[in-house]
Amino acid sequence: MSFMLRRVYKGLLFHPDAFHIHPLVGTIILMVQLLLLIWSNFIILASLLSLVILENILFKNSRGSISLIRALFPILIILTCLTFIFGGPEIAALVLLRFLIGALSCSLYFTITNPSDLTRVLERLKVPIKWAILPSLMLTMVPRIAKDAEETFDTLALRGEMQGFFIKWLPKALAIFIASTLYRSEFLAQSLYYRGLGIKKRTHYRSVSIQKADFLRLFIWLIIGFTFLGISL
Repeated sequence: MSFMLRRVYKGLLFHPDAFHIHPLVGTIILMVQLLLLIWSNFIILASLLSLVILENILFKNSRGSISLIRALFPILIILTCLTFIFGGPEIAALVLLRFLIGALSCSLYFTITNPSDLTRVLERLKVPIKWAILPSLMLTMVPRIAKDAEETFDTLALRGEMQGFFIKWLPKALAIFIASTLYRSEFLAQSLYYRGLGIKKRTHYRSVSIQKADFLRLFIWLIIGFTFLGISL
């Protein structure tokens, strides 16, 4: 369990030194990628998976994507086996492709999207701050929660309290995890307060602009989306 959570943390962690994409552009592309998952065409899904893998390589997120896939591997095996038993090999292959595309797309999005920049962009679009801050909190807190859960299991394992049937030690693990999450939420509340959450007119020390690479990536994915849509129709 600890190794799984550690890999989830590494697969979804934002890298400040990595090449960043404009948050709004990245969100639109992620929505296009996830929207294409509704089609049941094997060729389209296989092509989409190849493109997502290529993007992860170009943006140097190979380790993060592999880490997330390894973390979700047990779930992937169980899901594939169940769909193979009840739906056959074709359905199992489609489910496998959708699962991999969704995991790799989310890993890349979390890695190259700056949570603070996403909040700034949403504020410029006149989104209320109480809603604009939510995606930023998701990008920040999901990896951190996975890290807290990992540390909880490591602590119990070192103390020798994770022996026997899981019913014996799971309540204690959940209690420690909830306590650490609440402790982190206190620091999060202080951070939001010092950043001026709730103030009607907020200022930012820098602006977020769309670069040529953002336009190029958005244009490519829109062309891909319309092309796949035309093929399926």
